[in-house]
Order: sequence, then C-alpha cells, then structure tokens
Amino acid sequence: MISNLRYSAEAKSKTVDGEERVIQIPPPIVLARLGPFLKVTISHPRIVQEDFQKKSKSSPSKVIKAMIDTGASGTVIKPEIAEELRLIHTGYQNVSSVQDEQKRPVYYGLIIFHWGSAKEIPMVSCPLKGSEFDCLIGRDILKHWHLTYNGPNGSIVICD
Repeated sequence: MISNLRYSAEAKSKTVDGEERVIQIPPPIVLARLGPFLKVTISHPRIVQEDFQKKSKSSPSKVIKAMIDTGASGTVIKPEIAEELRLIHTGYQNVSSVQDEQKRPVYYGLIIFHWGSAKEIPMVSCPLKGSEFDCLIGRDILKHWHLTYNGPNGSIVICD
C-alpha cells in the first residue's frame, strides 16, 4: 500500500489595524519544523481483541499523533497511553537517550495506520517531554517500509 502525506498548517497573525488574519504555512516549512508525522491508532493485539469480543466488549483503542523517528530503534509510546488502554506489560528494556539511560516498561500492542496496515509489536513506554507527539515510530516498523522524505514538496511517501 502506498500512502502519500503532504503537510499543511495555518497560523494566525494580527495586521497593523489589529485585525486577525490566517496565513497558510507552506508544506516544506511544516515538514522541516515538525518532522514527518501521522495519525495512528493504538490498540491491543488481535488475540486480546478476540477475548474482548467473546465477552461482548470492544477492545479499547486510541487515535494519537506519531512522529517517524529514524533515530529510534523501536517504537515508543507515552506512559499515559499504555495505562489508559491497559496494554499488556511484557517486561522492561534499557532505553538510551541523549540525556541518560533508563530501564523502561515494555507493552505489547497493535499499531494501525490510516491506510489499513497494522503491526503487532512491543512498544516501550517513555515520557516524550515537550513533544506534541504521543508516539515515536522507530526502525522496528520502518524496516517494513520504503520511506521517501520529499523536503522541497513538503511530503512523505510510505510504501508498506
């Protein structure tokens, strides 16, 4: 499946007269400032979803904003997401960052992309301070994709 994402944004500005106007921010600037991001759905693995269905319940899921991070070896989610969805805790993993190294909880879950593809993977739970993202998509998922970052166009293309 091929997904082509072109970024866009608006900013509000006041004129000299004090009137507010909306300015369109060019796609290349949005992509350069925010990085490649997309909406994903986080949920339980399929086997757990089947258990929910047997009990006539729906499996909890949440749509979140994720950044594609080629520097991350694995996928990371904020602790609040893992707790809210009550994902399956599978252990701990050492996580290195620019600042330090910590032992962080790992959860098993399903990440669903808007084009319909999904991956069941371990997700490290780690705070993403100062970030508007709830998830980092790491190389554990990127290894399945052909990703093209088109800076001049302000778009990315993902072939999954």
